[in-house]
Amino acid sequence: MREIERAGISASKDGFTPQELLIIASLAEAEGGTGDYRKISQVVRNRIAINMPLQFDSTVHYIMESRGSIFLSTKSTLLKSPFNTYQNRGLPPTPINNPGFLAMQAAGNPAPGDWLYFITVAPGDTRFTESFSQFSEWKLIYKKNLREGKFK
Repeated sequence: MREIERAGISASKDGFTPQELLIIASLAEAEGGTGDYRKISQVVRNRIAINMPLQFDSTVHYIMESRGSIFLSTKSTLLKSPFNTYQNRGLPPTPINNPGFLAMQAAGNPAPGDWLYFITVAPGDTRFTESFSQFSEWKLIYKKNLREGKFK
């Protein structure tokens, strides 16, 4: 509990409980590198604000117990589980990992932005946008890089 308070997430200014902030922190840590935690935390808020499913691959990987995987099949997004953010709106019921201090800080202090989408197109290159068409273009780059073996 001390670590939560030290990270500044014992009380939320925007209506999230400490438990919800821990869940957001776990998602941020599972989805990106430390430099992206604050942006990912904002994407979570932006999607929840418009009742948009989070659609985070990391939650499906959690269900499948395949952490660290980057590939996600369409079939796996159909798995029945309260943790499946493709099938359920809002946050999963609990954290999907034990988030570190930086992720907890980011959950309580997200970066300002209108982003709804993000994708890692290559190792170390995660891009954020509010545009689905831009996201779709970047997804093609990701698929090309995946085919070329750039994700090792």
